[in-house]
Amino acid sequence: MNRFARPLFAAAVVLVCCAARTDPSPPERVAVGPYQVQMAEQGSGRYTVLFESGFGTGMDTWRKVAPEVAASAHVLTYSRAGHGSSDARPEPRTILQSSEELDQLVASRKLKPPFILVGHSYGGLLARAFAVRHPDQVAGIVLVDPADERFNPALRRLDPKRALDDDRQFDALVPDRFRAELKLLQPVLDAGKLPAPLDGRLPDVPVVVLTSVQQVEKPMFFLQSVEAVAIKRDLHADFLRQFSDGSQVQTLKSGHNIQQEEPELVIAAVRKVIGAAGRRAAQGMP
Repeated sequence: MNRFARPLFAAAVVLVCCAARTDPSPPERVAVGPYQVQMAEQGSGRYTVLFESGFGTGMDTWRKVAPEVAASAHVLTYSRAGHGSSDARPEPRTILQSSEELDQLVASRKLKPPFILVGHSYGGLLARAFAVRHPDQVAGIVLVDPADERFNPALRRLDPKRALDDDRQFDALVPDRFRAELKLLQPVLDAGKLPAPLDGRLPDVPVVVLTSVQQVEKPMFFLQSVEAVAIKRDLHADFLRQFSDGSQVQTLKSGHNIQQEEPELVIAAVRKVIGAAGRRAAQGMP
Protein backbone atom coordinates (compact mmCIF):
# COMPACT_ATOMS: atom_id res chain seq x y z
CA MET A 1 0.00 0.00 0.00
CA ASN A 2 2.90 2.38 -0.58
CA ARG A 3 0.83 4.62 -2.84
CA PHE A 4 -1.79 4.83 -0.13
CA ALA A 5 0.72 5.30 2.70
CA ARG A 6 2.12 8.61 1.51
CA PRO A 7 -1.15 10.54 1.32
CA LEU A 8 -2.26 8.70 4.42
CA PHE A 9 0.61 10.27 6.35
CA ALA A 10 -0.73 13.69 5.41
CA ALA A 11 -4.05 12.82 6.98
CA ALA A 12 -2.58 11.02 9.96
CA VAL A 13 -0.21 13.80 10.91
CA VAL A 14 -2.84 15.11 10.27
CA LEU A 15 8.41 7.60 13.44
CA VAL A 16 24.45 -3.78 19.97
CA CYS A 17 25.03 -7.01 18.09
CA CYS A 18 22.08 -8.69 16.50
CA ALA A 19 20.82 -11.74 18.34
CA ALA A 20 19.79 -14.85 16.44
CA ARG A 21 16.45 -14.49 14.66
CA THR A 22 13.53 -16.46 16.04
CA ASP A 23 10.94 -18.17 13.87
CA PRO A 24 7.83 -15.99 13.75
CA SER A 25 4.61 -17.41 15.09
CA PRO A 26 1.79 -17.58 12.54
CA PRO A 27 -0.97 -15.06 13.21
CA GLU A 28 -4.07 -16.35 14.94
CA ARG A 29 -7.52 -15.05 15.67
CA VAL A 30 -8.31 -14.76 19.37
CA ALA A 31 -11.49 -13.78 21.16
CA VAL A 32 -11.47 -10.34 22.74
CA GLY A 33 -14.94 -9.92 24.17
CA PRO A 34 -17.43 -10.68 21.38
CA TYR A 35 -14.87 -9.99 18.61
CA GLN A 36 -12.07 -11.94 16.96
CA VAL A 37 -8.71 -10.17 16.71
CA GLN A 38 -5.81 -11.17 14.46
CA MET A 39 -2.60 -11.20 16.48
CA ALA A 40 0.71 -12.97 17.03
CA GLU A 41 2.97 -13.34 20.03
CA GLN A 42 6.58 -14.45 19.90
CA GLY A 43 9.79 -14.27 21.88
CA SER A 44 10.38 -13.72 25.57
CA GLY A 45 12.17 -11.27 27.79
CA ARG A 46 11.77 -8.70 30.51
CA TYR A 47 9.95 -6.28 28.20
CA THR A 48 6.87 -6.78 26.06
CA VAL A 49 6.97 -4.80 22.83
CA LEU A 50 3.54 -3.70 21.58
CA PHE A 51 3.32 -2.71 17.91
CA GLU A 52 0.71 -0.26 16.55
CA SER A 53 0.31 -0.13 12.77
CA GLY A 54 -0.57 2.90 10.65
CA PHE A 55 -4.01 3.92 9.42
CA GLY A 56 -5.44 1.31 7.07
CA THR A 57 -2.65 -1.24 7.66
CA GLY A 58 -2.52 -4.44 9.68
CA MET A 59 0.08 -6.38 11.59
CA ASP A 60 1.83 -7.58 8.42
CA THR A 61 3.56 -4.21 8.18
CA TRP A 62 5.90 -5.39 11.01
CA ARG A 63 6.88 -8.69 9.36
CA LYS A 64 10.51 -7.58 8.85
CA VAL A 65 10.86 -6.13 12.36
CA ALA A 66 8.95 -8.22 14.89
CA PRO A 67 10.87 -11.54 14.48
CA GLU A 68 14.20 -9.78 15.04
CA VAL A 69 12.94 -7.90 18.12
CA ALA A 70 11.54 -11.20 19.44
CA ALA A 71 15.10 -12.52 19.76
CA SER A 72 15.39 -10.62 23.04
CA ALA A 73 11.87 -9.51 24.01
CA HIS A 74 8.29 -10.65 24.13
CA VAL A 75 6.51 -9.22 21.09
CA LEU A 76 2.84 -8.62 20.30
CA THR A 77 1.64 -7.59 16.85
CA TYR A 78 -2.03 -7.32 15.97
CA SER A 79 -4.49 -5.87 13.48
CA ARG A 80 -7.03 -3.36 14.73
CA ALA A 81 -10.77 -3.80 14.16
CA GLY A 82 -11.55 -4.05 10.45
CA HIS A 83 -7.88 -4.52 9.51
CA GLY A 84 -6.25 -7.77 8.42
CA SER A 85 -8.53 -10.59 9.51
CA SER A 86 -9.76 -8.83 12.66
CA ASP A 87 -13.50 -8.41 13.00
CA ALA A 88 -14.86 -4.94 12.29
CA ARG A 89 -16.69 -3.16 15.10
CA PRO A 90 -20.22 -1.78 14.59
CA GLU A 91 -19.13 1.86 14.71
CA PRO A 92 -16.13 3.79 13.30
CA ARG A 93 -13.28 4.13 15.75
CA THR A 94 -11.99 7.29 17.40
CA ILE A 95 -8.35 7.54 18.53
CA LEU A 96 -9.38 6.69 22.08
CA GLN A 97 -11.54 3.74 21.03
CA SER A 98 -8.78 2.33 18.83
CA SER A 99 -6.27 2.69 21.64
CA GLU A 100 -8.64 0.98 24.04
CA GLU A 101 -8.68 -2.02 21.70
CA LEU A 102 -5.05 -2.54 22.66
CA ASP A 103 -6.02 -2.35 26.34
CA GLN A 104 -8.58 -5.10 25.74
CA LEU A 105 -6.08 -7.31 23.92
CA VAL A 106 -3.42 -6.81 26.61
CA ALA A 107 -5.95 -7.82 29.28
CA SER A 108 -7.18 -10.79 27.25
CA ARG A 109 -3.63 -12.11 26.76
CA LYS A 110 -2.73 -11.34 30.40
CA LEU A 111 0.31 -9.35 29.31
CA LYS A 112 2.29 -7.72 32.08
CA PRO A 113 4.31 -4.48 31.95
CA PRO A 114 6.81 -3.01 31.47
CA PHE A 115 5.83 -2.30 27.86
CA ILE A 116 7.80 -0.82 24.99
CA LEU A 117 5.46 0.87 22.50
CA VAL A 118 6.22 1.00 18.78
CA GLY A 119 3.92 3.01 16.52
CA HIS A 120 4.04 3.82 12.82
CA SER A 121 2.30 6.87 11.32
CA TYR A 122 -1.23 7.02 12.81
CA GLY A 123 -0.12 4.21 15.11
CA GLY A 124 2.16 6.77 16.71
CA LEU A 125 -0.91 8.66 17.96
CA LEU A 126 -2.32 5.40 19.30
CA ALA A 127 0.94 4.53 21.06
CA ARG A 128 0.94 7.97 22.65
CA ALA A 129 -2.69 7.52 23.71
CA PHE A 130 -1.81 4.27 25.47
CA ALA A 131 1.20 5.87 27.17
CA VAL A 132 -0.79 8.87 28.42
CA ARG A 133 -3.42 6.59 29.93
CA HIS A 134 -0.98 4.02 31.36
CA PRO A 135 2.22 5.96 32.14
CA ASP A 136 3.34 3.55 34.88
CA GLN A 137 3.22 0.59 32.48
CA VAL A 138 5.38 2.11 29.73
CA ALA A 139 9.18 1.82 29.81
CA GLY A 140 9.98 3.22 26.36
CA ILE A 141 8.57 4.40 23.05
CA VAL A 142 9.67 4.11 19.40
CA LEU A 143 7.79 6.17 16.81
CA VAL A 144 8.29 5.37 13.12
CA ASP A 145 7.67 8.42 10.91
CA PRO A 146 4.84 9.24 13.30
CA ALA A 147 1.75 11.30 12.79
CA ASP A 148 1.86 14.71 14.46
CA GLU A 149 -1.40 16.54 15.04
CA ARG A 150 0.34 19.86 14.33
CA PHE A 151 1.35 18.92 10.78
CA ASN A 152 -1.85 19.66 8.87
CA PRO A 153 -2.27 23.16 10.35
CA ALA A 154 1.38 23.89 9.58
CA LEU A 155 0.91 22.88 5.93
CA ARG A 156 -2.22 25.03 5.65
CA ARG A 157 -0.31 28.03 6.97
CA LEU A 158 2.49 27.42 4.48
CA ASP A 159 0.31 26.97 1.39
CA PRO A 160 -3.46 26.57 1.86
CA LYS A 161 -4.16 25.63 -1.75
CA ARG A 162 -1.55 22.88 -2.01
CA ALA A 163 -2.59 21.51 1.38
CA LEU A 164 -6.21 21.38 0.22
CA ASP A 165 -5.14 19.61 -2.98
CA ASP A 166 -3.42 16.97 -0.85
CA ASP A 167 -6.62 16.44 1.15
CA ARG A 168 -8.64 15.98 -2.03
CA GLN A 169 -6.19 13.52 -3.54
CA PHE A 170 -6.01 11.58 -0.32
CA ASP A 171 -9.78 11.42 0.03
CA ALA A 172 -10.02 9.88 -3.43
CA LEU A 173 -7.56 7.13 -2.46
CA VAL A 174 -9.01 6.08 0.90
CA PRO A 175 -10.82 2.71 0.69
CA ASP A 176 -14.51 2.96 1.48
CA ARG A 177 -14.24 0.82 4.61
CA PHE A 178 -11.98 3.43 6.27
CA ARG A 179 -13.89 6.57 5.31
CA ALA A 180 -16.07 6.69 8.43
CA GLU A 181 -13.01 6.39 10.68
CA LEU A 182 -11.21 9.11 8.74
CA LYS A 183 -14.27 11.35 9.11
CA LEU A 184 -13.87 11.13 12.90
CA LEU A 185 -10.12 11.63 12.73
CA GLN A 186 -9.98 14.57 10.31
CA PRO A 187 -11.35 17.25 12.71
CA VAL A 188 -8.69 16.31 15.26
CA LEU A 189 -5.94 16.63 12.67
CA ASP A 190 -7.29 19.92 11.39
CA ALA A 191 -7.55 21.32 14.93
CA GLY A 192 -3.89 20.56 15.59
CA LYS A 193 -4.58 19.30 19.12
CA LEU A 194 -5.50 15.92 20.56
CA PRO A 195 -8.71 15.77 22.59
CA ALA A 196 -8.69 15.13 26.33
CA PRO A 197 -7.58 12.88 27.90
CA LEU A 198 -5.16 12.07 25.08
CA ASP A 199 -3.52 15.49 25.33
CA GLY A 200 -2.09 14.63 28.74
CA ARG A 201 1.53 14.37 29.76
CA LEU A 202 3.57 11.47 28.42
CA PRO A 203 5.85 9.53 30.77
CA ASP A 204 9.50 10.59 30.70
CA VAL A 205 10.89 7.37 29.26
CA PRO A 206 13.53 6.66 26.59
CA VAL A 207 12.12 7.62 23.18
CA VAL A 208 13.42 7.28 19.61
CA VAL A 209 11.68 8.94 16.67
CA LEU A 210 12.55 7.82 13.14
CA THR A 211 11.91 10.44 10.48
CA SER A 212 11.89 10.01 6.72
CA VAL A 213 13.51 13.05 5.09
CA GLN A 214 13.58 11.44 1.67
CA GLN A 215 13.54 13.90 -1.22
CA VAL A 216 11.23 13.07 -4.12
CA GLU A 217 12.31 14.36 -7.52
CA LYS A 218 8.75 14.94 -8.75
CA PRO A 219 6.45 15.03 -5.70
CA MET A 220 2.87 13.87 -6.22
CA PHE A 221 1.80 15.54 -3.00
CA PHE A 222 2.60 18.75 -1.17
CA LEU A 223 3.63 16.75 1.90
CA GLN A 224 6.49 15.30 -0.18
CA SER A 225 7.89 18.74 -0.96
CA VAL A 226 11.14 19.96 0.54
CA GLU A 227 9.28 22.52 2.66
CA ALA A 228 6.78 20.00 4.03
CA VAL A 229 9.45 17.41 4.84
CA ALA A 230 11.39 20.08 6.74
CA ILE A 231 8.27 20.89 8.79
CA LYS A 232 7.75 17.23 9.64
CA ARG A 233 11.41 16.82 10.63
CA ASP A 234 11.25 19.86 12.90
CA LEU A 235 7.97 18.80 14.50
CA HIS A 236 9.46 15.41 15.31
CA ALA A 237 12.51 17.08 16.85
CA ASP A 238 10.31 19.43 18.87
CA PHE A 239 8.22 16.50 20.14
CA LEU A 240 11.37 14.93 21.57
CA ARG A 241 12.22 17.97 23.70
CA GLN A 242 9.80 16.84 26.40
CA PHE A 243 11.92 13.76 27.17
CA SER A 244 15.19 13.61 29.10
CA ASP A 245 16.34 10.68 26.91
CA GLY A 246 15.03 11.29 23.40
CA SER A 247 16.76 10.93 20.03
CA GLN A 248 15.85 11.33 16.38
CA VAL A 249 17.03 9.12 13.51
CA GLN A 250 16.66 10.70 10.07
CA THR A 251 16.80 8.69 6.85
CA LEU A 252 17.01 9.80 3.24
CA LYS A 253 16.80 6.24 1.97
CA SER A 254 13.28 5.33 3.10
CA GLY A 255 9.92 6.90 2.48
CA HIS A 256 7.07 6.79 4.97
CA ASN A 257 7.26 3.00 5.49
CA ILE A 258 10.64 2.84 7.19
CA GLN A 259 9.74 -0.45 8.88
CA GLN A 260 9.51 -2.07 5.42
CA GLU A 261 12.25 -0.22 3.55
CA GLU A 262 14.88 -0.06 6.32
CA PRO A 263 13.67 -2.44 9.01
CA GLU A 264 17.13 -2.50 10.54
CA LEU A 265 16.66 1.11 11.67
CA VAL A 266 13.49 0.23 13.56
CA ILE A 267 15.05 -2.90 15.06
CA ALA A 268 18.05 -0.89 16.26
CA ALA A 269 15.80 1.81 17.72
CA VAL A 270 13.75 -0.74 19.68
CA ARG A 271 16.91 -2.36 21.02
CA LYS A 272 18.29 1.03 21.97
CA VAL A 273 15.16 1.89 23.93
CA ILE A 274 15.10 -1.52 25.63
CA GLY A 275 18.74 -1.07 26.64
CA ALA A 276 18.10 2.42 28.00
CA ALA A 277 15.03 1.22 29.88
CA GLY A 278 17.05 -1.60 31.42
CA ARG A 279 19.75 0.78 32.59
CA ARG A 280 17.19 3.09 34.15
CA ALA A 281 15.59 0.17 35.96
CA ALA A 282 18.99 -0.98 37.26
CA GLN A 283 19.53 2.50 38.69
CA GLY A 284 16.16 2.47 40.39
CA MET A 285 14.73 5.14 38.12
CA PRO A 286 10.98 5.06 37.38
